[in-house]
Amino acid sequence: MKRAVVVVGRPNAGKSTTIRHFRKLVEMVSRSHIFTLNGKRGYILATSFEETGRDVESTVKRLRKYEFLVFACQGPKLPDVHAALRNDSFVVEDVRIQSPKDAPEKAEEVLRFLNSN
Repeated sequence: MKRAVVVVGRPNAGKSTTIRHFRKLVEMVSRSHIFTLNGKRGYILATSFEETGRDVESTVKRLRKYEFLVFACQGPKLPDVHAALRNDSFVVEDVRIQSPKDAPEKAEEVLRFLNSN
């Protein structure tokens, strides 16, 4: 089952900090965006869709080969992110963050979801 986590929060809420903490909990493939967890490959995008202006549909289409995806989103594009991920058969979970001090706990939440059955 393919899984995706969207770390959601306003600007400077700690989305990227959460993802940096998450990177320490999994095996990263060199210095790339790719990680492995339980023998499966995943991909991380720590900069939100809103910040980069990245197209949601084409991004998900390009990354659909991975079993796990971890994205950041500020909120306005969240419905588009959910729709694109579900259209590609991902089970989606939002992890909401309000403060960078909560990042370690939220990173564990991301890991728990990806490890869940």
